[in-house]
Amino acid sequence: MAIDRIEWTEFESNLLWYQGEHVSLIGPTGGGKTTLALSLLKRRKLAVILCTKPKDTTITGFQSKNREYRRLTNWSQRHERDRRVILWPPCRSVEDQDKQRQVMRAAIREIFQKDGCWCIMADEIRYLCKNLGLEREFNLLWLQGRSLDISLVSATQRPAWVPLEMYSQATHLFFWQNSDRRDLQRLGGLGGISPKVIVDEVESLAKHEVLYVNTRDRTMYRTIMEVK
Repeated sequence: MAIDRIEWTEFESNLLWYQGEHVSLIGPTGGGKTTLALSLLKRRKLAVILCTKPKDTTITGFQSKNREYRRLTNWSQRHERDRRVILWPPCRSVEDQDKQRQVMRAAIREIFQKDGCWCIMADEIRYLCKNLGLEREFNLLWLQGRSLDISLVSATQRPAWVPLEMYSQATHLFFWQNSDRRDLQRLGGLGGISPKVIVDEVESLAKHEVLYVNTRDRTMYRTIMEVK
């Protein structure tokens, strides 16, 4: 199966991402997952970025250039006029994990039960699901969020570390190079596409190259992101 290679500007301009469709990004640190996820948010009217690290220069740099994003430590601080939010409870100690869990869970549940129509960016999906124990909440978003026009943009370094729903329920998949056999086995067969095709393509990607898979129409492209 021949995979078309296209320029990033052409790919980005032709990418159709509808409200309620999920996006999953899988690749190593430094590949551009966070940058790509943040660039997608401009397409949505309501967006919340879930931050879990003590420090994140990418997010702080993004906020300095996008002043419409309001930084909150608790979802209850949000005003009705806040349409773009960075939810960032402190994480300076092990004990802070309990507070993180409470804040993230409250935000997800309120979005699901009351608001809908939000785009939620979860850059550290493994940490959120495993360390904070929010797998149940994220599975709810993946499986039922579409009916409420909730889109989840999630990212992970290792495919084998996260719930299968991250792949099976996503319409738009972005893969960076990976040669780990366990990870590659997890990727095979997504969206009704041949496991061998997925594995062969992901293994052969260049360092900054991205494989895009649309599980709705089964189109696939290889492209290289433009970092501005």
